[in-house]
Amino acid sequence: ALSSCVVQQQRPIQRLYAEKATAEVPADELLDVGVRLFDPNIPEDPAEQEKKRVFPDVRHAEARYIPLLIRDTLEDTGYWGQARVLPSDGTGMDVYVDGRILESTGREITLDVTVTDATGRVWFRKVYKGEADLRAYKETISKPRDPFDNVYNTLANDLLAARRKLSAEQRVQIREVSDLRFAQELAPYAFEEYLTKDRKGVYKVARLPAPGDPMSERMDLVRERGTVEDLEVSDV
Repeated sequence: ALSSCVVQQQRPIQRLYAEKATAEVPADELLDVGVRLFDPNIPEDPAEQEKKRVFPDVRHAEARYIPLLIRDTLEDTGYWGQARVLPSDGTGMDVYVDGRILESTGREITLDVTVTDATGRVWFRKVYKGEADLRAYKETISKPRDPFDNVYNTLANDLLAARRKLSAEQRVQIREVSDLRFAQELAPYAFEEYLTKDRKGVYKVARLPAPGDPMSERMDLVRERGTVEDLEVSDV
């Protein structure tokens, strides 16, 4: 009876790995990444849920767990600054990863992922589909891994490829806009004139705070402490 519940691996799945930095990345080239909680994509009609075998509690848990796995994958590469899991409307980072679960059966997963930066530019949108590597379920003395690691590693490599297309000047602009947008949210009266927004919704720096500006330094301290819009694992 128990053997009937075991899913047999039909073919070996080639493991894909996220590229890791072989040397320390200069601090001024690091971009902070916020992985927002995914859209669980649960049908409102219970009959539709049953038809598609979508279990709301499970899907909600996956919408929180998948961003954690993506965050951990990005952290392990060494190519990024801080990587955090954020609420679905979380802000305060340089780059954002948003996703929607299109399908999740335990055997296969399909994710619709969009990556943007603080200026409002879209880096890319891509659908990721992968099969579970059932070898990950086997007991092993090595570090445990998720059956869908290939999906998360592929996403990490795509994110790195998009970052590499940016010039040093563009990376600096993203960080500047990110800092100012964060400051505007906390103190709009003091920073409302520092940014402009074009018809495409892209932010640009109108002017920068003066060196040593006390209000700007306070915003930097708040951001470094991660006290705003930051979810810890226990919260997720």
